[in-house]
Amino acid sequence: MIDHAQKRQLAKRAQMARYVVCVDRQAKSSFETLGAAEEEAIRISTSFARVTVTVSDSDNDSVKTLGPTADAREM
Repeated sequence: MIDHAQKRQLAKRAQMARYVVCVDRQAKSSFETLGAAEEEAIRISTSFARVTVTVSDSDNDSVKTLGPTADAREM
């Protein structure tokens, strides 16, 4: 089982650029621009309807959610 410190280390390793795209809380790719990250997140969320996709901004610690979790929050 992975402990909290190992999870943080893995997240830092995956976070190469400012914007990180995560699928079900797992970092998948990183981008230098918000537009590119959102484009990839939308592509993933439309291809796989049951996953939760997030775009994280490492500079200001904000997170944008797409997918089932985002729909549930809007209701």
